[in-house]
This record gives sequence, C-alpha cells and structure tokens, in this order.
Amino acid sequence: MQLPKQSTLAAAAAQAVKTAACPSVRFCSRRKLQQSALKRSQTTQQRSRRQAVRALEAQADVEEPSTQKKRGRKKSSRPPLPSPAPYQQTVKNSFALGGLGLHTGEYANVLVMPAHADEGRYFVRVPLGTNSHLFSLEEDVVRDLEDDLEPEENTEEEDALQLELYYKFLQAQAEGFDGAFDEYIANEIGQPVIDSIPEEDIPEEILERMPEDMAVDADLDSVGEHPHARYCTTLGEGENRVQSVEHLLSALEACGVDNARIEIEGGPEVPIIDGSALSWAIDLHATGLVPAQALEPGKDSRTDKVTRHVLAPKKQLTVRRDDAFITFFPEGTQRLTYGIDESQEATIIGKQWMSWSPGEDHHYRWAIAPARSYHPSLQAIMTLRQQGMVRGGTDACAIVGYGDRWYEPQRVRFMDDEPVRHKMLDLIGDLSLLADKGHAGLPLGHVIAYKADHEMHVEFAKKLKASCGPADVVAVEKA
Repeated sequence: MQLPKQSTLAAAAAQAVKTAACPSVRFCSRRKLQQSALKRSQTTQQRSRRQAVRALEAQADVEEPSTQKKRGRKKSSRPPLPSPAPYQQTVKNSFALGGLGLHTGEYANVLVMPAHADEGRYFVRVPLGTNSHLFSLEEDVVRDLEDDLEPEENTEEEDALQLELYYKFLQAQAEGFDGAFDEYIANEIGQPVIDSIPEEDIPEEILERMPEDMAVDADLDSVGEHPHARYCTTLGEGENRVQSVEHLLSALEACGVDNARIEIEGGPEVPIIDGSALSWAIDLHATGLVPAQALEPGKDSRTDKVTRHVLAPKKQLTVRRDDAFITFFPEGTQRLTYGIDESQEATIIGKQWMSWSPGEDHHYRWAIAPARSYHPSLQAIMTLRQQGMVRGGTDACAIVGYGDRWYEPQRVRFMDDEPVRHKMLDLIGDLSLLADKGHAGLPLGHVIAYKADHEMHVEFAKKLKASCGPADVVAVEKA
C-alpha cells in the first residue's frame, strides 16, 4: 500500500489543530463546521461520490438518528438533549443565528448568551456592528485545502506526526474501518475536536444586566400592542420592540433555558429561518446547558443550584372566542393538547389533534421543533401580504396547502400532522411568558387549545396568571 504524500498528510493533520484554535467555532453551526472540516481534509481528486454520500448521511440533523450501528464509523460523542431541570439553567456558551424577519422583511442577528439565575429570559436591542462579526467564518477557516498544499519542508516533529496518524489509520482498517485515509482524518481526528468544544468546562463570562441596556423581559407584562397580534407575539414598544419571539422562546422553554440574555442587532424581528424552531433546538443541543449562577455575593456559582418554581393553578379556566377556546385543567404534570380544523380550505390538513407532555413523550427536538409554519392555501398568503405581513417570507419557511395535496410536498416533515405540531410549538412559546424571572413558563396542568392564535394564547396566559396566588407557585422538585 502506497503512503499518502507528505503534503496531504500535513494538511490533514493540521486540520484538527486549526479547527480547535478557531475562535469563531462556537458561534457557527456544528453542521457547517463539520462539512467544512471534511471538505478541507480532502483533495479535489479524492472527493468521490461515495465519500460525498457518506458525508451527507453523517450530517443529517432533521431525521432522528438510527440506532443501527454503521460499519467502520464510531458514534460521535454529543451532549445530552437539553431538558428542563428542578433548578434554574442557562446556556453553557453563546450562540448566534441570523436571517430575515417573516413580517418586516428586515435582516437581524440574534445572539443568545448566558444569564444569571433569577434574571429570566430578556431581549436587548444592540447597535449595528455589535455582533455582526460573529456571523461569518474567518478567512483561514473557509479557504480551500489547496491553499495549504504548497510544497514546503517538514520538520522531524511533523514527519513523526504523519507516520503516527497513518499507523492509526492502518490499525483502524484492521478493526473494520472501511473508509479512505482522508475520511479517517475527518471523522476520527477532526470530528472529535469539534464534538469536544461544547464540553469545555470553562464557563463563559456573563454580562451584568445594566439599566442602560433598556432590556425587554420575556414575560406577559412586556407584551405590547400590535396590529397583527393574532399572527405573532411582540414584546416592548418603540425602538425596544421585539417581534415574532414565539419560536425562539418555545425552544428555550422546552429545552430548559430559564435564563438568557438575547441580543438583537438589525431589524426588530427574530428571524423566521426555516419557519420552525429546529435551528434553535439544534444549537441548544450543541451548546449544552449549565446551572444558572446565583447573583448573591459569597456563593460558589459553579456548585450552587437555584431552585426552579412552576405555576400550579388549582382552578379550571376557559377562554373563548367564537368556536375557538383554550381551557386549563389542574393536573399533576405538564400536558398540552391542540386541535385545528382547516377542512374547508385545505382537505390535506383537515382536522388534526395532538397531545404532548415534555416529561412523557418524545423530546421537543424531535417531536415539535422541526414543524414549520403553515398556510392553508396560496390565497391565504396573498391576503396576509395585502395586509402588510409576510414581507420576508420565503418558500422555505412554510408549508402550504393546495386543496387535497401540499403545494410543495417535499418540504413537509410530518406528513400526517405538521400543522398542529407547529401550533403546539407556538403555544409553548407564548405560554413561556408565564415564567417569573428564571422559573418555568409551562404551568403544571393540562392546557387544551382549539383553533386559537397568538392573541388568544396571550389572553389565556394573562387570565391564568391573574387567577393564581402565592400558594399556586411550587418548587419543581416537589411538584
């Protein structure tokens, strides 16, 4: 067997070091970094169809991973799925996403950062240029591999590293690895480096919340008046207004992020991205959670855990509007049920019902987050645009009904019930506004909604909170 050229070995071996040293890793999507690492560790002649197919399969994030073990490929280490805990949590490190707002059409950058316990989730509008540098890979990260293949003499240390890597590759082949050397470098050397980044034990410094931040708390008191309140949830007013917060808040609430500083640069609207909460959930999974640090002086913030409380109303409550309603029933667990009826406009959607409990059913990342926004027909989209909405919507951020079929069926992720799953996503985001400074948003009990919208969600949440007293707030661990 012929040894690879030294220049190829040197470039491949250096890839892991470059990836680990990249200061912008934690602000970029893991999928993009993994694909970039694989691309740079292959020469143009080695990029065969077989390797490309394997790379795409390895990066499939929308479908739930198969439990079947693939020959020659070790299972990558990943942080556990983020979930609520009996104590308050925050993100381990900051992460960022950018894109167009669905209704305003303006571009915005969003940076989700750690926050102290009892600060809750809050938004801060920041000036242009504050975080925009985090949304592009540095030059030395995106350059092509051929830039690194210029002939140069290797040191003795580099020669030793090359041989060591190749001997490890030969040993892996003997143990069943059936890929090429460059694929071994990408998957067995570079990938563990990327996977290890979220596991760093170095906590990110938390910015202190200052009065001049003009922060907007993600709670019911901050819900502002908006002419399109049925179609999105808006917090704050004037220059501090933050629009369409429901998808981001849904992911934070369901994944257990009780405290977070959310900086928005550019437009006033949280980006729609692909119309779901999947991107937020993936980044939360990659980033991981840690116990939120206490603000009290003298406490060891790395070990102390602040108790998390939940609202546990003892009385039934119903909000109605025509044939739409939302009802709360006291119960010993958090449970949501949603129903929709689009039979008259889109038989492909028809009548759909779904019930979901975060403690009993599939994780939010798989069951709820991937569900996109939907419209029952093309005419419904045109009507919204005539009313000044969906100016930033693209064909990739919603699924559209077309009578007895989907307008673009390839975009549908849950063929039987994606619309009602998305309504569940919206409900979680709006009920998260019940959270009181770092505590749970979803109430302890059964919430049943039928043909509701964002305006009804918020109205219901306000009435539910008003019906409760201090005795209705209990510690999660005792609930």
